[in-house]
Amino acid sequence: MHTPEAVYTAWSHWIAAFDQSVIDDQWDRLADYLSEDVVYRVTGAPFDCQLRGRDAVIAGFARSVRNFDRRFAQREWSPIGIRIDSSGYVRCHIHSAYHLADGQAIAFEATGHWGFRDGRIDLMLDFYDSGHYDVQQALAALQQMGDAFDPRYTD
Repeated sequence: MHTPEAVYTAWSHWIAAFDQSVIDDQWDRLADYLSEDVVYRVTGAPFDCQLRGRDAVIAGFARSVRNFDRRFAQREWSPIGIRIDSSGYVRCHIHSAYHLADGQAIAFEATGHWGFRDGRIDLMLDFYDSGHYDVQQALAALQQMGDAFDPRYTD
């Protein structure tokens, strides 16, 4: 599994399944890609969290997408500079942009990490660097948008 090609293929399938879940709200499909004890951690944002276990991670993604991503007319997500190290971790910058129907948008970059064990993701990390201007602007816009746009993964 640790060949770069195998890891990239597994990661790509995860991304495609996640994107499809964003579209159709069918989150159960993600279970096949996650280990039972998967950990998801977000740092550097007001919605920092750590979720442990497949069910908690899937529920967290569903909550965040329903209360944030779906409030926008358009969601864009692009990986930039994908790196796969010899131990099978994927790392890349993530460019995200969210557009309202009136043309208002927020855009920012984060850094994502995905670790694999036995062909399934066992660790996901998202780092938001609040020292970056784009992240500062996105967080300020998010604060102005109020509670109607809630990116949190937990209550």
